[in-house]
Amino acid sequence: MIKMNERRTLHPIYILFGLLQTIRGFLPFILIGLVKGTDWTGLNWYWYAGAAALAVVILVFSFLEWRSFGFWLEEDRIIIRKGLLLRDEKTIYYGRIHSVNVEQPLIQRLLGVAQVKIETPGGNKKADGILPALSVKEANDIQLMLRKQANTKTEPTSDVFADATEAAEIDMPADRPLIVKINEKPLMAAPSKVEVSSEIRSVTLKPVQLFQAAATSTNFGLVAAFLAGLYSFADDIINQLLPDHFFETMVEDSSSLMPGYILIVMVGVAVIGFAWLLSVLLYVLKYSGFSVKRDGRQISVSYGLLEKKSFVFDSKKVQAVIVNEGLLRQIFGYAEIQLQIVSSDKKEQLMLHPFLKRSKVQSLLNDFVPQVTLPSNTDLTGAPKRALLYYVRIELLLALVACSALIVFLKTDGLWSLLLIPLLLWWRRSCYVAAGVKLADGQLTLRNRFISRTTYLIRRPQIVTMRVNRSKGQQRKQLLTLSVRALGSPFEYKVTCLDRKDVEPVWRWYSRSQD
Repeated sequence: MIKMNERRTLHPIYILFGLLQTIRGFLPFILIGLVKGTDWTGLNWYWYAGAAALAVVILVFSFLEWRSFGFWLEEDRIIIRKGLLLRDEKTIYYGRIHSVNVEQPLIQRLLGVAQVKIETPGGNKKADGILPALSVKEANDIQLMLRKQANTKTEPTSDVFADATEAAEIDMPADRPLIVKINEKPLMAAPSKVEVSSEIRSVTLKPVQLFQAAATSTNFGLVAAFLAGLYSFADDIINQLLPDHFFETMVEDSSSLMPGYILIVMVGVAVIGFAWLLSVLLYVLKYSGFSVKRDGRQISVSYGLLEKKSFVFDSKKVQAVIVNEGLLRQIFGYAEIQLQIVSSDKKEQLMLHPFLKRSKVQSLLNDFVPQVTLPSNTDLTGAPKRALLYYVRIELLLALVACSALIVFLKTDGLWSLLLIPLLLWWRRSCYVAAGVKLADGQLTLRNRFISRTTYLIRRPQIVTMRVNRSKGQQRKQLLTLSVRALGSPFEYKVTCLDRKDVEPVWRWYSRSQD
């Protein structure tokens, strides 16, 4: 039982955080020394004395920082005070809390502690409230308490959000592209007439499903981020391990044994295969132990093998639902479902289910986010036939320029690049076919494709900005591009080159210019 109105402190293990972070910063140099075979016993005594003195200073400052950190759980708010030289105090009312997350990054997990992140609307790059080191039990207890308090308390300043629409600014000059931008004050929760059942719902991901999701994810962005971090960490170590001009010599030897185009194909296949295997591994590590549970209006999502994360939020505070269908998953009829919620990590949506039959998506939404509906693929209005040219022209022009350059430099071998043209035409036509929009029952549905086909479901109160634009060529063809942005998202979700008669009802609905 958590006692209210008393000062609480972090776990004493927090004192070691500063020292461990310093050691992590010096880890590349330590590894380089090990690779070079440095004789650590041969160092002069003052190196050891300096390292010991630095460790003592860091521990002393960490101890003082731990002593100065305190937080209070009061009836309607949580107060966090910290700072050694500069005092910092934060007050977060329970009614403003969007989500409470319990995370165990690698260091915290090795030390057996967890951190609590408290997210509110309009948060910065970091969470509004962070308790970096608590026992796992205390972190879960605080998460549970804050979840209950946020469910019963109301924000003192919630009257700011009473009116849904603040202003509508419409600029439709005859000689310039149409731009319609509508700014709306975000609501704390979507006004929905759907009653949420008090029955407890839960979904877990079986190992077979996890592997299937990993094998079909093709999450090369995660691979690129991992390799970039690994390269920045291990670049010096690689240079020490490999001989000089290793890669140049390997390319020269390989090119002498086989034609250049075969070498390029083999390298490409090897890179793609390695990236796919690494993508599978990283996906399994990230989403191992995935489970989602709904108790009343509260949804909790937890996952992670090395870095365990747990998120708790109100289902009414979901800003949007995103249904992604990758190329492989679409073939087999599967999709992943993500939620847009207010979070300090604005580049990543929260996963509701990583691998689910598309025919079962609506059933999942009914259980966890009943205020939104996934329409069938045939219910959306697609882009008109005259829009196909705008989907392929720029990409086709760039491909022709690239193929011409390759043919000039590589002669006959460069002709293989012409195979990219039908592949590009197929890709851009699939983007054209995927484009769609639907407005029904207070919900806007947008669908587009870059690589994966993405369906974006959002209700009117959660739309912060809507934009409609066109180029001069699109103006002559009566085509418009529609984009919207939700609270807590840095990205606009847009569909390109829709028929004007299909877009105008959407922005009139949003601006409420017609009753």
